[in-house]
Amino acid sequence: MSRFLRRAALAASRAMGHASNPRPFSGLFLASSFPSSAGGHLGLVRARPALRDLNALLTPEAFLLDATNTLGAAALRVLPAGAGARHARDVFGPKKIAEAEAQGDACHADALRMFIALDDVEDGRFQDALNALARLAAEGCGARCSSRLCAAAVCYMLGRADEADQWLAGIPEQIRPAVPGDDLFFRYTLVAATVGGAPGAVAGSEGQMAAAAFQIIDEKLWQSVLDGDMSIVSKLLITGLLKRVVKAEHKDVVSIFRVLKEARHSRHPLAYASTHIALMASQALLSAVVLHAQPLSGECVGAALRVAGRDLGRAVEEGDAAAVADLRLVLALLAARDGRFDEALERYTEAARDDPSDPRPQYLAHILCMLLGRMEESDKWEASYESLNPGSLELEEQVTLCNLKDELVIAQALGAPTVFGEHIPATTRIAMRAAASRVDAALVSALRDKKMSVAGRLKARAVRAFLHAGVWSKLKELKGNYGVSATATD
Repeated sequence: MSRFLRRAALAASRAMGHASNPRPFSGLFLASSFPSSAGGHLGLVRARPALRDLNALLTPEAFLLDATNTLGAAALRVLPAGAGARHARDVFGPKKIAEAEAQGDACHADALRMFIALDDVEDGRFQDALNALARLAAEGCGARCSSRLCAAAVCYMLGRADEADQWLAGIPEQIRPAVPGDDLFFRYTLVAATVGGAPGAVAGSEGQMAAAAFQIIDEKLWQSVLDGDMSIVSKLLITGLLKRVVKAEHKDVVSIFRVLKEARHSRHPLAYASTHIALMASQALLSAVVLHAQPLSGECVGAALRVAGRDLGRAVEEGDAAAVADLRLVLALLAARDGRFDEALERYTEAARDDPSDPRPQYLAHILCMLLGRMEESDKWEASYESLNPGSLELEEQVTLCNLKDELVIAQALGAPTVFGEHIPATTRIAMRAAASRVDAALVSALRDKKMSVAGRLKARAVRAFLHAGVWSKLKELKGNYGVSATATD
């Protein structure tokens, strides 16, 4: 097994190292040094204005949120927001419930069911979550109040205020919180719904959500201070920076700072936020307060797959070979993002069959198979790609291919979030480099905006400097694992 991992890591380093090798450039990542016109999958969609529905679903902000999610998960070695919830729901949840029921602990089993419902919320499966919470509220053992609070939070984030009020009214008055936002389950659900793509997060409930997210992050920072992992000075600096960002983007912040005084004294099981929940809160703040955009939740990816499939059928009927090729690449990316890797490979195979001279599907199929550990298939695709003499590609074509590769790596990491485990640091390193490259490219693009204020420009440059230093340090920490040599990776 270790021999296979060493081979996979070395192959990955060779494939990934060329396009984003930082040494010859003043910036950390090559792709960031070029204009966004050398686009990836988003550029393929934007180049065709007739794809109106697909353009509306796939936004630059959503792709950036995927990159920051992957970067955070890779750096912290935790499951990413949203995608991690799907993994927890499908893999761990049923087993744990069965164990609790076998031990006759019905209340614990119902508590687990509630958390699985919250995983559905995080993945954008809101109706599934509401159905499960309704069953728990009616029949559950010990989770009836919390179930109703979670359901109310989901309804608020969906813009269904009357339904949310009905959920709250069903809680006995003696245990009903005077202010729902003071309940930690309610706050957690607000954040989970934001990650799941609830529309209220960017239109109507930003203040409530920001308060909840800020409280979770602050709790995690205090926990790091108490555990000795962070100095109190660092904690105060980070909290101060967050306050400045939130105040600049959202004026109604009174409740955000009021809740901070309460949480650190609470003994509620959610008071001490896990690293995964803190990452989720950070993603929610970035989505709702900074970017004002919805992320690519599981449900949104499903919708994009359906729309892109419809557009592909239309392009085939019209005989538009270029559109067919591009849409197959987009469908492969979305399938990988949804964890459907065989379907993604099938799309690449179709594209390569229709146009054997197109290097894109062959290179991307090589990357996909390599990260799946299918080394024999990967080698075949690599040989096919090399036979096209990729060194003769124009520089912008090479950068476009690099961007396509980075976006595929990010999608694949979110589609199979177990790549962030401690036992496979090579894939973590690959995912981190790809995600950092896309985040850096977004910062460079923002800095090119001549309308950006001086203060905004200073903030963007500070974030970029922090990104370079932090990622470079983390990559050095991961270097050398499983036989990956310095020459192969740098």
